[in-house]
Amino acid sequence: GGFLDDRPSVLDGYDIPARVIGDPFTYVPEPDDLIVCALGSPADRRKYAEPLLARSASFITVYPDLACPPTVSIGRGGVIERKVHIGTDSIIGEFVDILAMTIIGHDVRIGNYVQIGSGVFVGGGARIGSDVIVSPHACVLPNVSVGDGAVVGAGSVVTRDVPSGATVFGNPAKVVFLA
Repeated sequence: GGFLDDRPSVLDGYDIPARVIGDPFTYVPEPDDLIVCALGSPADRRKYAEPLLARSASFITVYPDLACPPTVSIGRGGVIERKVHIGTDSIIGEFVDILAMTIIGHDVRIGNYVQIGSGVFVGGGARIGSDVIVSPHACVLPNVSVGDGAVVGAGSVVTRDVPSGATVFGNPAKVVFLA
């Protein structure tokens, strides 16, 4: 085993028993390879995962200590840290990272390539688009939608729908940038 990285010397100077085994843009996956895409940025996760997916790579989702009912659907390629709770009938997309101490309510839909920070609350029925970043300690109220490519600032309280490409911040969250 080892790491895929386009920087061959990324592990130089570290005293760990791992090595870079290839570049994610050119690596040809072996049939028994199981890959974890452990990158924080949704854009970087997409950038590195898609070439591997095109070559039939097998990605797994890592979720130790996850509390969720069997009616939850979780896509491949994500990392869900400890002490995360996901409510009934929620659907989590592919390559979604959900950091520690986060609560996802019931019937929530989360798109692909999403980063949800630590200590986030997402209320029941909320919709989070693809390529979204929800920063630590934010709160997305029930039945609110966050559009594709949006960014929710740290500690923000999202009380109404967020347009695609918007950056929102504050309590209540207001658009501070619109792409």
